[in-house]
Amino acid sequence: MEDKISILISTKNRKAILQQTLDVIFHHQNLPHEQFEVIVTNDGTEPLDELLTLFPYPNFKIIPNKHRPGLAGGRNNGVDHAQFELLLFLDDDILVTSTFFYNVIKIHQEYDNVILTGNRFYPEELIKIAKTYPFGRYKLEHEYQWLEKDSMTLLKDNLFLSNGLATFSASLKKSTFEKVGPFNEAFEYAGCEDSEFFHRAKKIGVTLLFDEANTCYHNELDNFTLKAWLKRQSTGIKSAVVMCQLHPEGKNHPTWFTNTPISKQDEAWVKRLKIKNGF
Repeated sequence: MEDKISILISTKNRKAILQQTLDVIFHHQNLPHEQFEVIVTNDGTEPLDELLTLFPYPNFKIIPNKHRPGLAGGRNNGVDHAQFELLLFLDDDILVTSTFFYNVIKIHQEYDNVILTGNRFYPEELIKIAKTYPFGRYKLEHEYQWLEKDSMTLLKDNLFLSNGLATFSASLKKSTFEKVGPFNEAFEYAGCEDSEFFHRAKKIGVTLLFDEANTCYHNELDNFTLKAWLKRQSTGIKSAVVMCQLHPEGKNHPTWFTNTPISKQDEAWVKRLKIKNGF
């Protein structure tokens, strides 16, 4: 059974935060180094060679992005260089817990033709800082719970069948990735490239799984500003338009209908998302 994993990280000018992510991977989780590799795609202009000195391991490399700029291209670039069958797309600001990778491997040994995402929270240090200013408190109140549980079905224990996922810790076998196809690089910025990928996956029968018990921490202190939040909302809506151009049925996708006016036909979880998006 597959017990090795390629950890693929795309980053753009976030060296300090990426360094914290790598420190946790190499020094604070329990999977032996021979069972994983870390491939970082540098999609920015900030030099990252110093990180190779800080983490001088043979299972770590940094490569330039040979695809179109953006998260979609960066992730596809990582896949091009992955040597193991099991792929894990990890955002550059995600701090994994000690058994996170073990748990991912275990689920994929049990289930085939699936995409799996773990759970995420904010680290305590970030929460303390965010509580000291108004917009930080807004983010904590409205965006701490990143996935609507009402839209999921319990499979067993803490494992849920989901209608959609996010790619901050998404894992799948390379054979599944090849069936779904690469991330669509028409999405220049972070927005809907992951939603569109999962949409295509579901259309061909890939099962989307959410492991509520396998947690990691979203170390995004540099995004706890109103300017960063407004930019993300703007690129998200632009990406929703691309989504519907690519898929005529896209108007049935959460990316589209959660940004339309509230209607009587909406389920409760959809209404809550629409209300949140209105702020």
